[in-house]
Amino acid sequence: MIRSSRHVLLPVLLLVGAVPARAQDTPSPLAQQATLSRAKGRETASVFVYAFTDFQCTHCRKFATDVFPRIDSAFVRSGKVRWIFVHLPLPTHANAWGAHEAAACAGGVADRFWQMHDKLYASQQEWADLSDPTPVFTRLAREVGAPAEKFANCVRDDRVANVILGDVIFGATSNVSGTPAYIVNNEVTIMGLKSFEEWKELLEKMIRKR
Repeated sequence: MIRSSRHVLLPVLLLVGAVPARAQDTPSPLAQQATLSRAKGRETASVFVYAFTDFQCTHCRKFATDVFPRIDSAFVRSGKVRWIFVHLPLPTHANAWGAHEAAACAGGVADRFWQMHDKLYASQQEWADLSDPTPVFTRLAREVGAPAEKFANCVRDDRVANVILGDVIFGATSNVSGTPAYIVNNEVTIMGLKSFEEWKELLEKMIRKR
């Protein structure tokens, strides 16, 4: 479903990681890096896409493996679109939070968010139903080059929890309750899995408008 959106996007630091000031006045350098590492594309791009995603969601996996690489190649790497991943682990997915924490920690300690993103989706069937997926997440972090001790400390101490919670709050205030979902330039909300051809048509239309 594609519909008009009237959401007011929050400033970037609030959108992607901050929680109310009393909880955390200044994000740590690690949290700031985790916040920045999940954005792809030029900051000056004419089109911004906020992608609300759950690592345990099967439609999200299909999008990540089949559709997004083509969007990345055609629009993001060319500088036309800036793509921002928004953490939305759903409560119905028991291992989603841990997967999001692993990705955010990989981004925070080593700027390896997108490499971890790809690994998590490629191995989703391996870890989704485990009683304890931590060993899998640790292995994947090692494979993408995240320093083992820093990664383990980040996960153990919940150092990126505020980043994820900030995104969940953003999803709630944007009336997003399922994944995948997308807000494009604060004008259009897309719900569900769409083909590359559908995305191409929409993005080209949004680019022409600018």
